[in-house]
Amino acid sequence: MLRAMSERVTVEPIGKVRVSAAGQTVAETTRGYVVHEAGLPDRYYVPREDVRAELSDGTGAGTCPWKGKWKHLDVRISDNRIANGAWTYYEPTETAAPVRDFVAFYEGKLEIQAG
Repeated sequence: MLRAMSERVTVEPIGKVRVSAAGQTVAETTRGYVVHEAGLPDRYYVPREDVRAELSDGTGAGTCPWKGKWKHLDVRISDNRIANGAWTYYEPTETAAPVRDFVAFYEGKLEIQAG
């Protein structure tokens, strides 16, 4: 089991993650990670190859001092486009290295089931 930690962030494997939008499965995996970060809700990361939706660059990017460089992704499933519905860390810190190029989805824009 791979687990990475810093004072503020913990990254650990999670059993199953399923992401959907409008009743359609966007992503499903048993190879995901959960990121626990002080003061924020848990975030679930899915390997890009387990995402069934089309992903494209969204609007916005930045750097988190604890997790690294990230960018937004637009999510398209069938005719449904969800602007900035997800993000990815393409240049993570050592702590966030397990989720490099994985995809996390915004709860509220998509439905996320984990566990």
